[in-house]
Amino acid sequence: MIKASPDNQNTRRRRDRSDIRDLLIESAIIEFAAHGFEGSSTRSIAERADAHQPQINYHFASKFQLWRATVDHLFELLDKTFSGIDEIEDPAESFAAGIRRLVYFAAEHPHLNRIIVQESSSSNPRMQWLTEVHVRPRFEQRRKLWRDLQEAGVAAPIPDELVHHVLIGAASQPYVSSSETELLLGLEQLDWALINAHAEGLVTTLLPGLDRLR
Repeated sequence: MIKASPDNQNTRRRRDRSDIRDLLIESAIIEFAAHGFEGSSTRSIAERADAHQPQINYHFASKFQLWRATVDHLFELLDKTFSGIDEIEDPAESFAAGIRRLVYFAAEHPHLNRIIVQESSSSNPRMQWLTEVHVRPRFEQRRKLWRDLQEAGVAAPIPDELVHHVLIGAASQPYVSSSETELLLGLEQLDWALINAHAEGLVTTLLPGLDRLR
């Protein structure tokens, strides 16, 4: 057996310390989405990541800090999915692109909406933080754009106060409840063609006047 040099050992330790934080967050995503904050334990999160519980304490000051880092990470992925949409000049086309990307994101990352559903059953400090930091800015921006699209005769007659929830629910529910969806359809998983049809159908439903602008 070839013994690793001290330099290689140090490099491995540094890489492991960097990687373990990402692994803990990936594990926490699954646990928090499935069991909620109260139902998840740092022990189960560490075990899923093949780590030791003290490693959570090293990287995160508390279970709540781990939960926040998990939510931040998922919203960072969402923001990457939406990258470039604000460069689309036509507001209706921009909103349509946002609908499509929201469906694709929900299909690929259903855990974010599952975590929100877990927390939204009560007005707890986590839900208050999540709402003010991540949801409200998107809610206000979407609401304003929706009013503009309704005035232009493009958007469906859904109150701007509710369009955020209508859109999120319609875009994410088949994937949040994927077990039910797959059982109802007799599928092991939803394929790309069905996901794309979902996205295009939602664009047509929410923006019935879009074709008139093209």
